[in-house]
Amino acid sequence: MKTFLSIPALIFLCLLAIPVSAQVSDFADSLFQEGDYLNAAHEYKRILFLHPNAPRIDFIAFRVAASYQNSGQLEQAIRAYQFLIDTYPNSLLVERSTNNIAQCHILLGARERGIASLENFLTQHKRSDLAPLAHFTIGMLHIDKNEWTEASQVWNDVSSVYPDSPFAEMSTRLARIVKSADTLPHRSPTVAGVLSALVPGSGQIYSGKTVDGLSAFMSVAVFGSASVYYTNKERYEVAVPVAVLGVFFYGNSIYQSIRAAETFNLQQEEHFQRRIQQEIRDSGLFGTRSTPKDNTKLVLWQSRF
Repeated sequence: MKTFLSIPALIFLCLLAIPVSAQVSDFADSLFQEGDYLNAAHEYKRILFLHPNAPRIDFIAFRVAASYQNSGQLEQAIRAYQFLIDTYPNSLLVERSTNNIAQCHILLGARERGIASLENFLTQHKRSDLAPLAHFTIGMLHIDKNEWTEASQVWNDVSSVYPDSPFAEMSTRLARIVKSADTLPHRSPTVAGVLSALVPGSGQIYSGKTVDGLSAFMSVAVFGSASVYYTNKERYEVAVPVAVLGVFFYGNSIYQSIRAAETFNLQQEEHFQRRIQQEIRDSGLFGTRSTPKDNTKLVLWQSRF
């Protein structure tokens, strides 16, 4: 009986020793192609467990990570990419995995960590085909925060370090455009506040909010005049509350003027940012993509793997 039970076990062990064939991953591959990424990840992980010494097993490990990334499970994707890097350090996919870890950090909103990961990638893989893209992406991340000077410096570096890269010409063009950020129309919040302190509503008009400015002026004028009128009539029970309202509208006019100037500057920067993003979209460097309907940043547009 013991001998009988040992035969299936021996057969199973022998099967584990047989190198995995291309057909073993067919089911996982089909799930991946159909977009069923989580189930594909589970199937690829099963192959990793059953056939750890199979040919191209590093590619299977990469597909685990890519499946998680495509399904939006970014933290699991980072761990899976790191597993590939640690387990198969000589794999040709290490470069791509390192770059994708940076992308996952960016997609998670960890911008600073994403930049650090990209810089780490450039340090380790200076001659990688992905290096120009990684360097270019750092510039895009600076644009997302309106860091014009930093973006210009990065794109100038792309042009000089990778002159034969398809990103070189575009980087030169973007660096030149970004330099014009200093000439964007600007409204000083301090000036706007002082103007409204002198003449209520004038700071809002200065910042392009003409209707709001006139409304603020009329409110302060009406309540101020009413307060003076009732004071002259010695009806202080009415004059005081009206005066308080007038002071409130006066202070609010100053505050809204400051906010209007800040909003004006922000709108100018956002318009400039969209212009740069449109330049990148039109370049075709990232393939043909439609403009997102939500507020997703351009740098977050990702391809499926």
